[in-house]
Amino acid sequence: MKPIKIIAAVISFAIMHTYQALGQEVVTAGVYDVILSAQAESPDYLLAKTRRENAEWVYTSANSVFRPQLSVDATIPSLDRRISAITLPDGTRAFRNTSFMTNSIGLNLNQVIRGTGGSVFVSTDLERLDQFQTDSQDAASSYLSSPIRVGFNQPILRFNPFKWDKLEADLVYESAKKQFVEDRERVAFSAMNNFFDLYTTKLSLDEAKNNKTYLDSLAINAKGRYDVGRISETDLLQIQLTAKNADANVARLALGVQNKTEVLRDFLGITQGVQFDLQKPEPITIYMIDKDVALDYARQNRSQTELFRLDLLNAERQLEQAQRENGVNMRLTGQFGLTQFADDIPGAYSNLLDQENVALSITVPIADFGRAKAQREIAKSNLELTRLQIRQSEVTFERDILVNVEQFELKRDQLQLAEEALEIALKRLDIAKKRFDIGKVDVTNLNIAIQEERSARQQYFSNLWELWIAHYTIRNLTLYDFENGVPLE
Repeated sequence: MKPIKIIAAVISFAIMHTYQALGQEVVTAGVYDVILSAQAESPDYLLAKTRRENAEWVYTSANSVFRPQLSVDATIPSLDRRISAITLPDGTRAFRNTSFMTNSIGLNLNQVIRGTGGSVFVSTDLERLDQFQTDSQDAASSYLSSPIRVGFNQPILRFNPFKWDKLEADLVYESAKKQFVEDRERVAFSAMNNFFDLYTTKLSLDEAKNNKTYLDSLAINAKGRYDVGRISETDLLQIQLTAKNADANVARLALGVQNKTEVLRDFLGITQGVQFDLQKPEPITIYMIDKDVALDYARQNRSQTELFRLDLLNAERQLEQAQRENGVNMRLTGQFGLTQFADDIPGAYSNLLDQENVALSITVPIADFGRAKAQREIAKSNLELTRLQIRQSEVTFERDILVNVEQFELKRDQLQLAEEALEIALKRLDIAKKRFDIGKVDVTNLNIAIQEERSARQQYFSNLWELWIAHYTIRNLTLYDFENGVPLE
């Protein structure tokens, strides 16, 4: 639908209603009104919207790992009073009563390096030590400062989880965005189905009521004609039986309308009791669909494509992890900083001394009795299996699209034939009624004409419903609106 039509439909659904004598609201709506209302306020849509918002926060959380992390670390205070074994100036050890308190505060900035799997940090901190007076020592206070400390931690030849986490987060988020559009289209599909289910049932009820009125009148006329000997008793009884069956059909359809009204009301999230005055469905604009174009849009827009990529990504991740975690591993760490201690704060920041630390650790597996090789082979097998499964799923997916495009064209032609058949059946019924009234056609032929008209009408709306189903199925499979030539966003 065009934007102006969408706005108009929403407004009309909101304001086009009257009230019956009993005070129950009657909502007048067409199929697009119901669809747009469902895509705005239905419980199914609100659930899809909530899932979409949740995916947004999950993606934000996943990406925050790759941004600088700033934190303050503080210990205020740490009090320690106990009897401990200490080393005396002459080198001997003895138990002494110790009592001291430590307070510290630091500011740390950490950054993950996604490309290498390492990390760097910058920090500054200050620590105060208060030594309380005991039998063996005097009270004293001192400060230890580290105005700046810069360091890094870099794994070498090891598995890099950050690279894979970023790729996975991007695919999951992209899939979630497409999934939301699919969920919204599924809401539209269900709304359309519920509309047609109620509309065709109400149509059948109206037709049954009209048929009942006609048959009641026909039964009265038939009784008069029987009294004067113009029809047989068998024809009279057949007409009366048909009239009674019409009563039962009206009651059955009325119950169906009530049940399906509740289904549509609950689906739209309407809490108060309402009756729907459904308008005749608008015809779908005739448009052509190129199969190759439909396949291209499906591959670009469907969340299933992202899920295929995600499955393949996870299999490739497991293979790389199995290869790198079971081989030679090294880790390079280092830091450089300035530090000093003194009895007061100014002194702790004067005449700073440098401190450095660099370390390279190496782990070389020697014997694991085939565990590493087995894990690598399992990962390779899983990757190949995943590729085969994805390829089979892609073939099934593409075949499903091609079949639905062909069915859309077929159902469009079937609707045109059903419309022509309905016109013929209406003309035949009109002629049969007129000929029966003048005694040129018996009741059997009249009933045949009535049944044919009813069957043709039901077939027409059934085909119209199926064409709408095909229309929204194509939209859902490709996430593209071929009617207006725009992608669904």
